[in-house]
Amino acid sequence: MKKYKIGILAACILLLGTAGFGIAYQQQTSAKEQSHSFNVLVMGVDERPGDTGRSDVLMVVNLDTSHNKAKVMPIPRDTRVHIDGKGTDEKINHAYRYGGIPLTVRTVEKFLDIDVDYYVKVNMEGFKDVVDELGGVNVKNPFPFVFDSFIFPEGENALNGEKALAYVRMRHEDPKGDLGRNNRQRQVVEALLDKGMNMSTVKNIPSLLTLVKKHIRTNIDVSDAFTMYNIIKNGRPDFETVTVKGEGQIVDGTWYYVVKPSEKKQLSAMFQQTNE
Repeated sequence: MKKYKIGILAACILLLGTAGFGIAYQQQTSAKEQSHSFNVLVMGVDERPGDTGRSDVLMVVNLDTSHNKAKVMPIPRDTRVHIDGKGTDEKINHAYRYGGIPLTVRTVEKFLDIDVDYYVKVNMEGFKDVVDELGGVNVKNPFPFVFDSFIFPEGENALNGEKALAYVRMRHEDPKGDLGRNNRQRQVVEALLDKGMNMSTVKNIPSLLTLVKKHIRTNIDVSDAFTMYNIIKNGRPDFETVTVKGEGQIVDGTWYYVVKPSEKKQLSAMFQQTNE
């Protein structure tokens, strides 16, 4: 039983960091021990040689350990925000280019008026290795499209690492744009989490932990992560996908996704931590 728990936990750590593709629960024994919910910012960064990169995926996850629930909120990459410390209003994915993880965290906190308790950053290229290590994923594609030379027919699709990365990256061919891409990300989140909850994952532990070390940066201590007992005791968490509602606008010649203050206020209330 101990090996089974460790296998699931190792997979959950990995999935949590895979560009938002996975959810994990963690019970801290320090400042957060009295808290029953907390926020994790997941960043999928498209890094290339000689380029700091931008956050290709941003996702805020609120974990409620008391009720075994998770709220997942992808933030569209073109969302217009004030870049804290830069003094400019730009697309939110620029924050990583200017100041890496710290500036991205501060920018999201200011934008939504919430506290980000933990962060996980993953190299998007590493996502392919993760999916392949877990034996691929199956998703139900709502409409046919072609992207990066891959054909995705409508209906059930079996995806290896490269195809899964293309599946979650496509947005221009999607009539819903970023929102449609967010839905595909959610599909892969749940598919990967199902894989992580499978006992067969145990045999992948050494390779999974190697991938974690290579591709993921987080302020969640790995030793503490092995205390994430709720996800095993209570099983798969109930997901609630939260949509950031906004509208496209051209500002100074650049297209942005603009979110009204009233919408930000509602989102802030949804992602406030609780001790109940």
